[in-house]
Amino acid sequence: MNMLPFTIKTTDQATMHLCRIRPPAHPQELDIEVRSLLRSWEVHRLHTLRDSTRRNLTRQIRNEIPNDAYKMFTKFLRGAAEADVFLPIARLDRYLCRQYCLLLSSGRTHELFEVYNSGTRYSRRLINFNGYDLIVGTGVQLLDAEAYLIAPNKYTIFLRQVNAANEINVYHSDFIDLAGSTPPPLALHPQEVIDTVRSNLDASTAGSPDHQADASATIVTCPECDGEIQQIGGANYFCLECSWDNLPALR
Repeated sequence: MNMLPFTIKTTDQATMHLCRIRPPAHPQELDIEVRSLLRSWEVHRLHTLRDSTRRNLTRQIRNEIPNDAYKMFTKFLRGAAEADVFLPIARLDRYLCRQYCLLLSSGRTHELFEVYNSGTRYSRRLINFNGYDLIVGTGVQLLDAEAYLIAPNKYTIFLRQVNAANEINVYHSDFIDLAGSTPPPLALHPQEVIDTVRSNLDASTAGSPDHQADASATIVTCPECDGEIQQIGGANYFCLECSWDNLPALR
C-alpha cells in the first residue's frame, strides 16, 4: 500500500489537457487541467529513434518524475499547511483517520529515530504515539526547521507525457484533495515533535513496573554488532568486538 501523502497518476488525454475524475463522496465528475509543465527533456531527432529506445526513455523519465513531483509537493505544503502543535488530539479526534505521515528533514528524521528507537536494535519507521500510527518519512528538500503531518494518500496529482519532434515534456495538474474526511496538512515545529516523543517515552519507562527488571536484564549479545560481550559485575557489559559498552561514565 502506498503510504505517501500523495499519489501520482498518468493520463493519455494529451490533446484535451484534461483528466475527468470522480472524487470519493463527490456527487459529480470533475475535469482536471493537466497543462502546467513539470519538466522537459531534450532528445535530438526523437521521432527517428527505435520504439525500444523510446520506451527506455519513457521508463527512465517515469523513474525521475516522483522526485520532481515531491519537490513540487514540498513547495505546496509550505503554502497549504496550517500551523499547529504536535498531534493536536482534540482536533484530530474529530476525524476517523488514525494513521498519518510525519515528514521531516533527513537530519530531524535521524534525531527522532535516535529517540524513539533508543535501546532497540532496529530502526522503526512507523511509530505509535498517543494511539496514532505515524509513518515517519524524509521530505525532499525539507529544512531542519520544517515538519508536516498529513494523512497518507490525501492528495493526488495527474501527469501526462507529450512527445514532440526533439523533446519529451511532462505536464502536471494541481494537487487534488481526494480525502476531505481527513484534516488539512499541519505544519509543526520539529524540535517540539522530538521533545514531546522523548518526554512521553521517559514518562512511560519510569512508570513501568518492569523498568528495574529491564534495566538489570541479562544481555546475551552486543546490541550494536551482535558480537560477544563481557560482563563486569552487576549489569555492566562491554563488547569484545566493537566499542559498545554500558559502563558508567568516569567522574
